[in-house]
Amino acid sequence: MGSVVIDERTIHYHAVGDPSARHGRRVLYVHGTGCNSRVWVPHMTAIAGAHTPVAIDLPGHGQSVGRGFRGVGDYTYFVVEVAKAIGWDRFVVVGHSLGGAVALMAALHHAELLDGLVLVDTGARLRVDPALLRGSRAAAEAGQAPRTDRAWGYAKATPQSVVDAVEALTRGTDPKVTYADWIADDAFDVMARVKDIRVPTLAVCGAADRLTPVKYHQFLAAQIPGCRLEIVEGAGHWMFWEKPDAFNRIVREFLDGLATARSPAQPTTRRT
Repeated sequence: MGSVVIDERTIHYHAVGDPSARHGRRVLYVHGTGCNSRVWVPHMTAIAGAHTPVAIDLPGHGQSVGRGFRGVGDYTYFVVEVAKAIGWDRFVVVGHSLGGAVALMAALHHAELLDGLVLVDTGARLRVDPALLRGSRAAAEAGQAPRTDRAWGYAKATPQSVVDAVEALTRGTDPKVTYADWIADDAFDVMARVKDIRVPTLAVCGAADRLTPVKYHQFLAAQIPGCRLEIVEGAGHWMFWEKPDAFNRIVREFLDGLATARSPAQPTTRRT
């Protein structure tokens, strides 16, 4: 783990290898609602032989201090500043769910810093089911971890051991922070703006994702010039844990194929 101080907040990050190295692509990973950088470690370990991966603990998550935010723009600021603080002038940003919203905001406001964009089980608008919001608010008010229903996050065939592993990594998040994240999700909407993104983009999702369904990613692929879409069968919202080999291959292929010139590729859709 490393850390930097941004606006008097200590922000932690997890690096596999030396983040100052210029080894392949520099890749900054952003976790989703109520999560932390550790959810990315198995994937980062798998690609570290070819690229330089770092995952941030957003403010209020993991080892980073604070209460979190109710707006995606605030989180985006810290992601960009962490990249600058560790000496990265250009990088690829990978975001899951809320992290994907952060990645989209980074592409809209800081395109000059980005070599690529990987959007994982996310969307240009992230409306949250009212029942999920109510449950998260009740948990925050009671100071208790919210009850989880695996049907929201995982495909039916996903082993319970995968669900348990993810929950073990994320259960320590303050429920007030998680609720703030859900509010940030629910308020996020850049549907009218994603057509303006000019960064090489990969959208990848689980075919059984209920939180951010396939149609969200089809919209991204249709709107972002040259966006490549990968749909992974037998996976839900936690596709990179449910089908890690497929995810590692897809992301590695995208990173390896990024051209020096950042002209958008031809759009493609593929099911895996």
